[in-house]
Amino acid sequence: MKSENNELHDEEVFSQFDNLINGLQTVKLQINILQHSVKQIEKTIKKKMKGLKKEVTKNKQKGNRKPSGFAKPGKITKELCFFLNKEEGTEIARTEVTRALIAYIKENKLHNNDNGQIIHPDNKLKTLLGLDDNQNLTYFTIQKYMNKHFVKNSGV
Repeated sequence: MKSENNELHDEEVFSQFDNLINGLQTVKLQINILQHSVKQIEKTIKKKMKGLKKEVTKNKQKGNRKPSGFAKPGKITKELCFFLNKEEGTEIARTEVTRALIAYIKENKLHNNDNGQIIHPDNKLKTLLGLDDNQNLTYFTIQKYMNKHFVKNSGV
């Protein structure tokens, strides 16, 4: 009788061990799932923080500065004023002049149909930019030919 009682008791103990082991495996699985979720959230937050930090740095660098370089308005020659229909002595940024020239080129369909980078200037544009018949004009080289129309300030 005692041996039967011991066997029942042993089975109960083994059953409890099995229950504990199953419970631990369940808890371990849940912990792994939670760890994965935490890592994913951390990764997402780091990515957003990096983007925000970049944006803040970018905005700090920009600030409310006066235009400089190509964006800074400068005096232009009489010929360019006439071409752009502006008053003589007008100050205008290179970017605006470039936009106006590109608009003129597109309106008059002066670019090459096969290679859109090449421009076939008409007489008005040739005269303005001082081009010979054998010189090639592209969107890349247009600044070089426009340069003479921007009057340099004598005082620095």
